[in-house]
Amino acid sequence: MPTASKVAFVADSTLGLSPEEALKQGIHVVPQQVIWGNRTLRDQLAIADEEVLDLLRRGERLSTSQVALEDLRSTYETLLQTHERVLSVHVSGHLSGTVATAMAVAREFGERVKVLDSWSLNGGLLLVLEEARRLLRRGVAWQHLEEALAPYRERVRGYVLPETLIYLHRSGRISGLQRFMGGLLSILPVLEVKGGQVLAGPRVRGLKEGLRRLVELFRRDFPDGGPVYLAHAGNPEGARTLGEALRAEGVEVLGTLRARAAVSVHAGPGTVALFAGPRG
Repeated sequence: MPTASKVAFVADSTLGLSPEEALKQGIHVVPQQVIWGNRTLRDQLAIADEEVLDLLRRGERLSTSQVALEDLRSTYETLLQTHERVLSVHVSGHLSGTVATAMAVAREFGERVKVLDSWSLNGGLLLVLEEARRLLRRGVAWQHLEEALAPYRERVRGYVLPETLIYLHRSGRISGLQRFMGGLLSILPVLEVKGGQVLAGPRVRGLKEGLRRLVELFRRDFPDGGPVYLAHAGNPEGARTLGEALRAEGVEVLGTLRARAAVSVHAGPGTVALFAGPRG
């Protein structure tokens, strides 16, 4: 029976931690890919967050793609030299093909590699991975891990507030008319991440009101509180303001993550997000 100490933990770069930060927490990060023109760049390795944000602000068209198959295979092979098992937890399969690719690669290693869909990304992914680790430490059997994790995963939520509609329009998430009208009225959508999907939430007038609404949505879904990770795409002040509002109400803020390319490209620079899960 593998214990948590004999399991290596893997996540993709939507996690929100740098590879170095993640490794300090015992998590090995494989990079998503950023596509810029005819170039495909490994997130965090060949292109940094600041470069992604700068390119977007300059009007460059970027897109993102799943983790490369060869990166997953080489990561699993390396980790299995020093660990009995590998648990690989990834961004929602509704948002990326990474989970499907990881599952295909995992079959090459039999029961030694298990792939789980977090049904989230960024801080939500991190919360799910941390809960999986806790379950293993409590003695949950390897073959029953996903079943044991399911109730927690279903409760994890994300609330994403873009600073502008420009990038949602560029990525095809909203129409030109919606962007035009929203720009005239300073109306922004709150995007809710649940069940592995990104859904349109309430509309707010401007960033200040939006930050207040994020706190209200958290209270709606977690009346008894719960752990929170904040995230931002080049907007540390917005994340700081949100964190202060949450802490003033006694909310446990575990940390602030970077949004990474998967969020920045679609929601844009200036985005602020909140990811929460139930109390353990």
